[in-house]
Amino acid sequence: MSQKIVHIFSVPFTGFGSKGGFRGDRWLKERIRIFKNFVIPSLVAQTKKEFIIWCQFRPEEETNPQIIELWQSMNGVRGLSPIFTFHGPCLYDDKYPDEIARKRLLESLTLSLPEIAPALAEAKWVYLTCQPSDDLYSSDAVRELQAVPSQKNLALLWKKGYICNYATKEIA
Repeated sequence: MSQKIVHIFSVPFTGFGSKGGFRGDRWLKERIRIFKNFVIPSLVAQTKKEFIIWCQFRPEEETNPQIIELWQSMNGVRGLSPIFTFHGPCLYDDKYPDEIARKRLLESLTLSLPEIAPALAEAKWVYLTCQPSDDLYSSDAVRELQAVPSQKNLALLWKKGYICNYATKEIA
């Protein structure tokens, strides 16, 4: 029996937190710049390239020219497999009371999962990695994560990491 793993990097861009989950086009432009200049190169640099990038946005961003341009630029990067959905983030948002956060998550998942289902059709296991739109992983992250034997209800994390000042490129 196949043990095919589909590994998804889940990128919640908009829809999180206060301000209706959107901090404005200026914020979005800067976030996209960081994503394109730092996050995408770190994903392209992965030593194991079998993964999908799932970018999640509010419904309002579906016609935003910045998001359309991001989609086009990501589709032009060899080795990337992006999926964009526009039903909000598919992660629990702790900025809301529990009942509201659960309801929002269930709605986002109910609408988004059918759109990503074709990418999961052959999967025996789905590995889901949270990929904030301004975070980087080491070039061996995908290999390290996929080397862990598949099992139900398993969560992995790194206890130590780095912080990068994107303006000065200093790392601590």
